[in-house]
Amino acid sequence: MTPLRVRPHLAEILDRTDHVVVTFSVLGNLLPEPDAVARQIFAMLDESGHRMSILIGTSDNPFDMLAEAYGVSEEAGRRAEQLVHNAEVDAADWVPVTAGTAELFEACRATGRTVAVYAPHSESAVGRYLHRLGLRSLVGPALGRGFAMRNPAVRTMAPVFDAIGVWAEETAVVCATFAAMSAAQRAGAHAIGVERLREPRKMLHGGEGRNAVVRSLPALAEAMTACGPPRTAGAT
Repeated sequence: MTPLRVRPHLAEILDRTDHVVVTFSVLGNLLPEPDAVARQIFAMLDESGHRMSILIGTSDNPFDMLAEAYGVSEEAGRRAEQLVHNAEVDAADWVPVTAGTAELFEACRATGRTVAVYAPHSESAVGRYLHRLGLRSLVGPALGRGFAMRNPAVRTMAPVFDAIGVWAEETAVVCATFAAMSAAQRAGAHAIGVERLREPRKMLHGGEGRNAVVRSLPALAEAMTACGPPRTAGAT
């Protein structure tokens, strides 16, 4: 019997969850100084003579600048990509991981659930980060920016599930933002938000389909362990 400390709606989600996809914003931040990277790309484009709109020119989002660079030319895009990549690889060597990450991955393994990571960062930086922390062996596929750029519809998360070979309805996406939770739900997956990593609890609720919010990764790991394997485990 599921312990009473696990909320019924979370227990129901975990009961149906064979696979877990963790969005990288739950784990850490490989661009701790995004405005600095955005300024580097801006300077590169400005030196090339490209004129940007006021909206883009004043943005401190390096991914906006990266998209702008690719809109200029393939060469400019590759140069901007290298600037972002260099910053991410540097950060992978020192940025901390969210408390409870290892516990969550271990709980997934102990209960027979697969784990994948989806990130807006370069795959090599994500791999470097996970290896440094001793977590890479606990994770299956780690999809990054290269995958997202090849799959523009990734905002719905559906291409992620196709790539790792799982059914959306058997998958829970662990998120730190309402936007990520909505993307998971639009694709037919369950969404589990972790409060106060990026947004407060009240911002994470809502959307379509099944969703739950937990106070921390250790709390989610504890709930998963308490609920045990999903009901589909061992089904033929």
